[in-house]
Order: sequence, then structure tokens, then C-alpha cells
Amino acid sequence: MNYVSPWDRLLASLRSWADAREVKDGIEVSFTSGAGRRTVEIVMTPSGWDELAEVIGRESPDSIKRRLLTLEDDKSFLVCDSGVELIASSTRDLPADEFADFNPDPGGQWVVTDKAGNVVSRFADWTDEDR
Repeated sequence: MNYVSPWDRLLASLRSWADAREVKDGIEVSFTSGAGRRTVEIVMTPSGWDELAEVIGRESPDSIKRRLLTLEDDKSFLVCDSGVELIASSTRDLPADEFADFNPDPGGQWVVTDKAGNVVSRFADWTDEDR
């Protein structure tokens, strides 16, 4: 029986509609879209793809094709975030986390609501005096 790795299946799928070649830490994909010819690099290791496609089932060769064809013009990279997701970026690096410096106001609270908007769970900021 011939085993074909998920990485090799991804490469074969990409090569069926685009020019795809392995590069250091990823795959470079060149294709023609409505805006003309473009090249996008998928910054991801084979183990990252295995995690995305096989373990958590978040991506597939078809979803990668859709993402590449609809990628914004100012984004030339899809960067793998530790095997969790592919994030569009203008560089080989992950974009800055917009919530990295988020700090809720004191006294605020987090709530979970149901579809009707009713609070079903609540987490409030507690002080040491409240313990």
C-alpha cells in the first residue's frame, strides 16, 4: 500500500490548479486570479499542516485554495499559528495580536449569553477582600 502524507496531498492539490513549490518553512504558490498573476507563500511546516488538516480538521486542500483565491491584495502570506490556524499577513511573521495589550477596566465583568441575549454565566473581577 502506498501511503501519501497529508503534506504531499496538499502539494498535489495545489499543483492541480497553480504553480506550487516547497520553500524553506512552507510552500510558494503562484496562480492567476481576477486581479492577474500573483504569488503567495504559505508559511507552514509539514507538521503544522498535519495538525491543521488531520488533527483538528480546520483546513483542507479545498479550503486553502478558496483562501488563496480570496486573499486581500495587500496580503502575500498565510502564516500558520502553531498548527491552530492560518492567518493572512503582509509579512512572513504573524500579525500583531490586536488584543495583546487588552486589559479590562476594574470592576468590569465577562458574561456568556444565550441566543436570546440572556446571561447564562458570569465572571466578575473579584478583589482579595471578596475571598
